[in-house]
Amino acid sequence: MRDINKKKNLDHDANHEIKHAQFTWKPILYVILCSIFSAAGQIVWKIATRNITDLHSIFTNLPLLLGFICYGIGAILFIMALKYGNLSIIYPFIALSFIWVDIASISIFNESISFINWIGMVIILIGVSLIGYGSSK
Repeated sequence: MRDINKKKNLDHDANHEIKHAQFTWKPILYVILCSIFSAAGQIVWKIATRNITDLHSIFTNLPLLLGFICYGIGAILFIMALKYGNLSIIYPFIALSFIWVDIASISIFNESISFINWIGMVIILIGVSLIGYGSSK
């Protein structure tokens, strides 16, 4: 009986080592780039709203089109992240787009961010860091 339990433990340890050896930062890099492109799309859309005067101007608005292109690139990067990583690990990294948008809102649009929002951004960074660190273990 001990030999069977010992073999099960060895099999479990071997499977754990294989999973650990297969970890790669590639999907995390893809999803971080996805969050950057998604945030860029939102920022460009905000810029595009300056040129919207009527329904016709929506269809002839170059910044609006550029925003869609950014979102499309973000979607492709997310699909690539999913190809190489687990959804439960990859998806929380999308929250980084909140941080990119807030930083851009300050620097591009001269918006002010409240202290509570800064705390939220720090919590997002801590959470995403923990998920990234935990996935490498």
